[in-house]
Amino acid sequence: MLELLFLLLPIAAAYGWYMGHRSAKKDQEDISNKLSRDYVTGVNLLLSNEPQKAVDLFLNILQKQETENDLERTSQFEAELTLGNLFRSRGEVDRALRIHQTIDRSPHYSFEQKLLVKQQLAKDFMAVGFYDRAEALYIVLIDEPEFAKNALQQLAVIYQKTKEWKKAINVAEKLAKIAPDTDPCPLAHYYCEYALTLPPQQENKSIELLTIALKIYSNCVRASILLAQAYMLRLDYQSAVKNLENVLAQNADYVGEVLAMLKYAYDELNQLENFELFLIRATQMTKNSAVDLALADLVAEKYGIVAAQTKLYHQLKQNPSTVVFYRFIQYQIDNAGEGKEKESLILLHNIVGAKIKQGFDYRCTNCGYQTHKLTWYCPSCRSWETIIPMKDN
Repeated sequence: MLELLFLLLPIAAAYGWYMGHRSAKKDQEDISNKLSRDYVTGVNLLLSNEPQKAVDLFLNILQKQETENDLERTSQFEAELTLGNLFRSRGEVDRALRIHQTIDRSPHYSFEQKLLVKQQLAKDFMAVGFYDRAEALYIVLIDEPEFAKNALQQLAVIYQKTKEWKKAINVAEKLAKIAPDTDPCPLAHYYCEYALTLPPQQENKSIELLTIALKIYSNCVRASILLAQAYMLRLDYQSAVKNLENVLAQNADYVGEVLAMLKYAYDELNQLENFELFLIRATQMTKNSAVDLALADLVAEKYGIVAAQTKLYHQLKQNPSTVVFYRFIQYQIDNAGEGKEKESLILLHNIVGAKIKQGFDYRCTNCGYQTHKLTWYCPSCRSWETIIPMKDN
C-alpha cells in the first residue's frame, strides 16, 4: 500500500500542475475576453457619440493592465495609441492627452514604446500650442536615431512659430547632416530672418549671414535682394547691381520686384544704358509686364510718349497683358485731343484700372494662396519662397 502511494505521488503532482496551468490559462483567457468585450463596448460608445464614456472605459482598461497579466499588451498598446491619435485628429486634444499620458506613466511598456508615446504627446502639445512642452519632448527624441529626423523637423516648425531663428538654424543644420536630401530653402530663409533681427550696427554680421544663405541655397532670391539693400546702404552700388541682376537667373518671376532698386543703382553709377540692356535681356528670358513697362518708361524718357506707345503696342501683340494695356490707354489719353474720343478713353482706362484693383498681386505656386503683399512664407501650405508675383495681370 505504501509502495502504491509512492507510485501515485508523481502522477498526482503532474495532474496538479496540469490543472493549475489550465486554471491559470483559463484566467488569462477570461481576462483577455473581458478586455475584448470592453474594447467592443468602447468602440460602440464612440460610434454612439459618447466619447467621454469611451475615454473613461479605455483609461480603465489601461489601469487594469498595470495589475493584471495581459498577454496581448503589445496589441493593446497599439490600439490605445491609435485611439489617442484619433481623438487628436478630431480636435479633441484633451482626450488624446489623457490617453497618451496614461500610457506614458504605465510601468509595463518598453523603452521603445515609451519613445513612441512621447512622440505622440509632442504632437498633442503642438496641436494646442503648448510649444514649450512639445519642444522638451522633441529634444529628448533627437538622441534616438529612429525619431531624430522627425524631431528635428518638428523643432524647426516650433522655432519658426516662435521666431527663434538661431535655434531654427541649429536644428535645420543638424537635420541636413542626418538627411542630406533635405530641401535647403527653409534653412536659407532662417538665415535671412536672423539677419533681419540684427540692429544696423551689425551690418557686417548681416551681410555675412545673407552670404551663408546664398551658399546654402544659391537660388534664394530673398537673400540676393537683402544683400543688395545692405550694399546700397553702404553706397556700394556695383555690388548691389550684381545681386539684383542675379535675381533674373535665380527666378525670373521675381525680376519685377527689383527693377526700381536696379534702376536707382544704375542711375547712381551713371550707367542707365546697362539697365536698358538688362531689361532687353529680361524680355528674352521671361514674359513679365513689369519689365515691359520699365522698358517703355526708358523709351519714353529717351524718345517720347509716341515711341513708348508704339513699343507697348508691339508688346501687347506678342504678350497680351491687362497692366500693359492700362498703360497703353494712358498714353493714348495723353495724345488725344479734347472731345468724346478722349472721354471714351478715360472711361475705358477707369474700367481697366478697377479690374486690376480687384485682382491679387501675388499667388502661391504650390497651393494657389493669393495675397496683395509679397511674403516669403506661405501661411496656407507652409512653404518657403513659393509666393510669386502675378506677372501678367
